Amino acid sequence: MKLLVPLSGGKDSQATLLWAIAKYGVGNIIAVFCDVKWEHDWTYAHIQYLVEKTGVEFIVLSSEKYDGFIDMVKKKKRFPSSKARFCTVELKTKPMIDYILSLEDHVTIFQGIRNDESEERADMTEECRYFKYYFEPYKSNSILIEKYQNKPPKTPAQKKEFFEAKVRFFIDGKNDEKYHTYRKKEVFAWCEKYADDVRRPFIKATANDVILYSLKRDFVINPLYYKGFSRVGCFPCMYVNLDELAVILDHFPETFDDIEKYEKELKSTFFRPDKVPERYRSGYDPKTHKKLTIIRDVERYIKDKNAQTDLFTEPQYSKSCSSGYVVCE
Repeated sequence: MKLLVPLSGGKDSQATLLWAIAKYGVGNIIAVFCDVKWEHDWTYAHIQYLVEKTGVEFIVLSSEKYDGFIDMVKKKKRFPSSKARFCTVELKTKPMIDYILSLEDHVTIFQGIRNDESEERADMTEECRYFKYYFEPYKSNSILIEKYQNKPPKTPAQKKEFFEAKVRFFIDGKNDEKYHTYRKKEVFAWCEKYADDVRRPFIKATANDVILYSLKRDFVINPLYYKGFSRVGCFPCMYVNLDELAVILDHFPETFDDIEKYEKELKSTFFRPDKVPERYRSGYDPKTHKKLTIIRDVERYIKDKNAQTDLFTEPQYSKSCSSGYVVCE
């Protein structure tokens, strides 16, 4: 049996690693890091700190097709988007699947996932199987109907009409079931021999719970949290909020320079078109004739907001500890 802990350098995977080591012994755990090559240097250093302090076996995985995030976007000639989030699939999911299929043994994967992280993760359970969606659909009309029927509509009534229209749309359509298909035959063959169990020991925990779990065991957390970041991962992720982009502009302005360089090279925008109000957008899509948000638009918006509201003088953006968690107390 192989006991795997996907390690990202974030608070949740760190607590999960420490939990697994305490329960099963450090000699029985393998920490697995999927390197997208678009992380902050502090995150790489923090992962190394965790590996050295725990003594855990450590494996770095990477895409066989792309040499990290930048190589991927150059070859695809575009950045990922909410409708085409290929970055996670290509740089994390596929390398992990490749690694699991290379193991001729049962696996249990301990994931640092919490229900309160997002709407998507709210329905996740404490235990399941890793290849679950090869055997049951992750999406179908019946699943979508249930989602919209159970999701309480927001006011005003227009929202209720939206949900009702969605339900009617999916009822009228075919039950178009979607399954995961990457290396499908190999996955089916592997699953005939081996178990692919998943456990999420902190599924009901809060962010502060997992942070305290580490701190009480004399492990520091990723220093990016002290600067005001709520999540640690790609630096930045296309989903990063404007408050955290303000922190990046304040502490790591070279990140904006890098994004500007790649936007010009790819002729593609890093963020969604409406990342900032329309009056700040200077990009332009000749196909849709709509204004787009480029990285310097984000910078102008943040600086204007700063001038108007003294953004960086607020406690959460101080030069010392700016975390919204318990780490500063």
